[in-house]
Amino acid sequence: MLKNCNSADAPPKISSPKPSSLKHGGRLNQAVKQYALEHNQVENNDSWLDLSTGINPNGWPVPTLPENSYNRLPEDDDGLVETACEYYQTQKILPVAGSQEAIQLLPFIFQHYQLLPDQAKVGIISPCYAEHEFQWRKNNFTIVHLNTQNITQHIDNLDVLLVINPNNPTGELISKKNLQKWLLKLRQKNAYLIIDEAFMDSIAEQSLIQKESPENLIVLRSVGKFFGLAGVRCGFVIAPEKILNLLHYHQGPWSVSGPARWVVKHALADQSWIKSNKSMLEQSATRLENTLRKHLTNDLATFNISGTVLYQTLYIDTAEQLFEQLCQQKILVRLLDKSCHCDSCLSQSKHPHATHQGLRFGLPKNHLQWQHLESALTNIFSAHF
Repeated sequence: MLKNCNSADAPPKISSPKPSSLKHGGRLNQAVKQYALEHNQVENNDSWLDLSTGINPNGWPVPTLPENSYNRLPEDDDGLVETACEYYQTQKILPVAGSQEAIQLLPFIFQHYQLLPDQAKVGIISPCYAEHEFQWRKNNFTIVHLNTQNITQHIDNLDVLLVINPNNPTGELISKKNLQKWLLKLRQKNAYLIIDEAFMDSIAEQSLIQKESPENLIVLRSVGKFFGLAGVRCGFVIAPEKILNLLHYHQGPWSVSGPARWVVKHALADQSWIKSNKSMLEQSATRLENTLRKHLTNDLATFNISGTVLYQTLYIDTAEQLFEQLCQQKILVRLLDKSCHCDSCLSQSKHPHATHQGLRFGLPKNHLQWQHLESALTNIFSAHF
């Protein structure tokens, strides 16, 4: 017999954990609403230029999908795995609902199955994509903030070393030689190397993916950035079979939707588009860097620019002011968090803005968007920002 939910036999209420307060790029609707409210303006997304993500604005051209991709449950033997193995040059791979699913599940699996020693330490190069640290902390692991210069002196005390390569947001690329040296050092003490290669597609020769994954290497890949398919929520994990099996068990059935599987399978196989896209992104990245440098005159402030083919990050001591100026010109970029723990920033903790306070600029999509950016920067810097 059904029981009244208000009866004494009703289950106790359980308080929900607070949602993550981490900020990400791409929330244009939210940013425009907030800006309109603060400045007593009419909300209008159409006139804004969103450069807040590192997503390819001219992604793989998705055709009309076959009807059965929508009205049938996804099939594991649809050819996606084989196509992905060919593209990433490996033998074992697991599709996931974006690399974010793996970022969330991996710390849980390591904790739940006690794959690491008690009080395990996870080394993370800082600054980087903040979800990594958030998920490991959520599972009660100790975080050690590192940079590429001090990894060697700390690696003996680590149980996991986690790097983003190329790094987001700095664009720093760690050499394969150093990664292989760290991998070997970690293997000697049964520790793991986890590499997030979300921005690796343009320089695939630098990937540490191997035909047969070493027992302590886990690599995450994404189709959201280079292929511009962030909305399909599909990524891949290349790892030892034990890790892949645990991930597959905990992700549940149909983690990646049928339409997503169809789109990604065909995108990974489109060699002609992949080749032309690499060339286009290289040209666009050079243009973006040159555009930023053109408007940064010596009498403004000290600055530095770094990045990948999908974004350029501008480190400048007036980042917050420039962010506001860009919003006034209806351009949204990514204002980097101040909570960087690298040695450089910690040494400047008494200063109002640390080294890694900056702005990340994604690529404009077309001629009109490039004009919008050029015009905005001209207006800002001609007013002696």
